Amino acid sequence: MTLETLDIASLKKSGYMKQRQKDLFVVRLRMPCGNLTSKELAGLARIAEKYGTGNVHITTRQGIQIPNVHLAKLDSITKELSENGTPPGSCGPRVRNIIACPGNAECNYGIIDTYGLGAMLDREFFGEDMPVKIKFAVTGCPNSCAKPQENDLGVMGTLKPAIYSEECTGCGTCTFFCPEKAIRVENEKAVIDWDKCNLCGACVGACPSDLIKEEAKGYRIFVGGKIGKRPRLGSELTEVKSAEETVAVFRKIMDWSKKNTNKGERFGDCLDRVGFEEFKSSVLG
Repeated sequence: MTLETLDIASLKKSGYMKQRQKDLFVVRLRMPCGNLTSKELAGLARIAEKYGTGNVHITTRQGIQIPNVHLAKLDSITKELSENGTPPGSCGPRVRNIIACPGNAECNYGIIDTYGLGAMLDREFFGEDMPVKIKFAVTGCPNSCAKPQENDLGVMGTLKPAIYSEECTGCGTCTFFCPEKAIRVENEKAVIDWDKCNLCGACVGACPSDLIKEEAKGYRIFVGGKIGKRPRLGSELTEVKSAEETVAVFRKIMDWSKKNTNKGERFGDCLDRVGFEEFKSSVLG
């Protein structure tokens, strides 16, 4: 069977989206965390020239898609895209391209390895059939550049600081560096106001005497976010201590969603219908 013989719905699930022009398709690529090598990018340019009109489009989810590909060329372009290391992606009621900020690989604020976690989520979930589309986002710190609260499932890196106050002189340097003004000086000692601290870790390394250290890193999980015509911010579900635990919790959420989400019902709407506390109890026990 060739792609040319499949129906439009089947093609869409595999990343081939029908254009308004007769027999023309947009081919969406699988690009976890939006990363490409220069060699793959050069290959895409060649493929877009050969099978399309030489144009590519950068999507809102850190992906690339090639428009204006004729139906009769879908099998051939798929073969070359796969050989290039940039195979077609998914659309429709499936897990979509996983997005991520650079995390601690590049960013000064990055707390966790977003690319590593994004790759783990991609291997475990990408393209998995669901009752409705599911979008993941991984962000390295509370700055939330990858917007985990606007995705069906999101994860944010956090860092809990610890102040070795016995040797603190109360110089106040740390109070200047804290963006949330969550550190104050009392009785010549620096004190963290945990009601204000958002666990961004900006204070670590700010102390001239090196008295603020990392106590623990965390992975804060959000569920139920979406944008579109009726936006909804995701709710915080839990916080775990490792990338492996994050993937395990995501698996529980996905299995729950398959049993409880109605066809075409976004995950956040399902949570509103079922009740967040009931969902939380079912997933986390």
